[in-house]
Amino acid sequence: QMDMNVVMYPEITGPAKKSEQKTMEHGEHMDHGMMYNSNAMSDIVTLNYSMLRSPTSTALPPGPVTELRFELTGNMDRYVWAINNKTVSETDRILIHKGENVRVILYNNSMMRHPMHLHGHFFRVVNGQGDHAPLKNVLDIMPMETDTIEFLGTEEGDWFFHCHILYHMMSGMGRVFSYADAPAKPHLPLPKNAWRTFLREDKQWHFMGMSDFANNGIDGEAMLMSKRWTLEGEWRLGYTEMHGQEVETHFGRHLGKMQWWFINAGIDWRTRTHGEGPEENLFGQGNTKDSRSVGHIGFRWTLPMLAKLDARIDTDGRLRAQLMREDMPLTPHLRLDAMVNSDYEYMGALRYVFDKTWAFRTHYDSDMGFGVGVTLTY
Repeated sequence: QMDMNVVMYPEITGPAKKSEQKTMEHGEHMDHGMMYNSNAMSDIVTLNYSMLRSPTSTALPPGPVTELRFELTGNMDRYVWAINNKTVSETDRILIHKGENVRVILYNNSMMRHPMHLHGHFFRVVNGQGDHAPLKNVLDIMPMETDTIEFLGTEEGDWFFHCHILYHMMSGMGRVFSYADAPAKPHLPLPKNAWRTFLREDKQWHFMGMSDFANNGIDGEAMLMSKRWTLEGEWRLGYTEMHGQEVETHFGRHLGKMQWWFINAGIDWRTRTHGEGPEENLFGQGNTKDSRSVGHIGFRWTLPMLAKLDARIDTDGRLRAQLMREDMPLTPHLRLDAMVNSDYEYMGALRYVFDKTWAFRTHYDSDMGFGVGVTLTY
């Protein structure tokens, strides 16, 4: 398999020579059974797990084998990390038996590395060394990499298996191996309560918000989110009747392995005396962008490049579509936002980010005009 150190850290591994790049690009003389050798493609020797060899045999004893397949996935936009598209609170414990061999095949289908750690056990890293496979309790799995670990069930009770990047663990990437028929634990007189306490952190909702305070109005959004559900509100509050006020809410569920779909319902209220703009929207229906009080149902689809397509139908039967891309990085501190929708509204904004809390923002909005202000993020 490809050693992702070459891809992720070229400044450390060194550039590949032209002849070696050509060989890898065209797949010439490449045996599919061979491991991808980063050291053959650089001037610097990098360490990897295939180099490790136990000085003594680590072969597991003969016996039944339980094989599990774990796909490591995540949504880096919402920061939810999962195994097989389920967080630790969305699945039950994995029952194993004392004396059985357990094999776990791990595929990292994300763009982050995940050092996976098993409590209470040392596992064999199957790395081509046969009976002398090295013993580890943490395995650092690179993006798009597949690894196999094995261990003998020798303990009792419950043992946590999780990503050792702790904020990945806290956002859901973990499982619990539980030995079947284990004796009661005297230090845990209420095991069900202890289990609920363990899962409580993974089930928590968290709040975030952002508001721009500009010379022509205040606009922002606030969100209350869990692993799958989101309640969000948006507002655009002008200082004059011409600029008006707008408020939208959405409550819904994120679907799919990567959570690219957000199915939601909410309300849309707005009023202004702008008096300009087309009388019909893009779909040939009456344009109510200046006066609206409706409920709606629809979806938001995250497209390539993290653009978001929002489509909905309201309680008056009117359709609305919107395409938006926020937080496009132009420089390490400069961000671009852009929006256009079927009501012929549009917006463009530039933000200079000072730190995680404050930013300077300038924007042009088809309804509120040009504005300059500061943005507060929580």
